[in-house]
Amino acid sequence: MPADPASTALPIAALQRLWVGAILVGLALVPITLAAFGAIPDVEFVPAIIAAATGGCGFGGVFFLGVNLVGVRFESRVRDETRVSGANVDHITHVAETGDRETDRWLSRYVFARSLFGGLLIPLLLFVGVFWFA
Repeated sequence: MPADPASTALPIAALQRLWVGAILVGLALVPITLAAFGAIPDVEFVPAIIAAATGGCGFGGVFFLGVNLVGVRFESRVRDETRVSGANVDHITHVAETGDRETDRWLSRYVFARSLFGGLLIPLLLFVGVFWFA
């Protein structure tokens, strides 16, 4: 049986470059989005929210998708569960720690970026649609 991909040696240098690159992409998307909405120099509330969501979504997407492109497979350590109780829907992410501090740190960053990307993508599309077409 092959070894669990999440427990093998991580390409730490690639993950560090990817993390920094994702942060830079997220930060760069904020002023680009503000300029696209004509909100520079007078920043209004809605374009600022859209710009922040775009930056967060860009950061999360670059890191989440980049980790998968680099070949690191954290998905074997992450399990999602959705619970419906009355009017509430809870999305719960379970993470199986590896015991290796460095791997667990990158696993936590991966789960954060994945959740940020997934949690901002649909609201961002809705905000942009309402802003442009309403």
